[in-house]
Amino acid sequence: MSDLEGLSIEELIQEVRRLRTENLKEKQKRINAEEQLQKLRESAAEAVKQVEAEEEFISNTLMKRLSQLKSEKEKLALQIEEEEEFLTNNLQMKLEKLKREKIEMENQMEQEQEYIVNKLQRQLDELRNEKYALEKRVEELSHSSSPNFTSSAVSQPHSPSMSSFRLSHGSDNLTAARRSSSVNGGHV
Repeated sequence: MSDLEGLSIEELIQEVRRLRTENLKEKQKRINAEEQLQKLRESAAEAVKQVEAEEEFISNTLMKRLSQLKSEKEKLALQIEEEEEFLTNNLQMKLEKLKREKIEMENQMEQEQEYIVNKLQRQLDELRNEKYALEKRVEELSHSSSPNFTSSAVSQPHSPSMSSFRLSHGSDNLTAARRSSSVNGGHV
């Protein structure tokens, strides 16, 4: 204010004009700064919206992929369970089949063994009967051809009297016994 006291009216008017011009310039700068600030705010808001949209897109994409992976995992787990059940059932069936085959083979072997034992028993019985028949025939022949032999000599085939009888009369008696059994259809 002290600077303005010494000025003339003309100088004061010029100073007022200068101050007004400067004031207008400052107002314009302020308006320009406010416009730039508004543009920056709008740009920042647009950037925030874009970032939020990208975040939502990424989040949705990840959720969708996670859901797909979960579904694939459940399908794989179900397939594995079905395959395990199939393999278990298949192995169980094979095991049961092997058990049945084992039982059948054991039964078959038991029947074959029984058949063989019975066959051998019959053959043994036949051989005993043939032996008995031959011994009886030898005894009959020994009684008819040699009245001096006793029954003890026949019943003891390894006695000296039986051995000498077999040596002297064995071939004739066996030939006669063979003829007799071949006529009857038997075996010697």
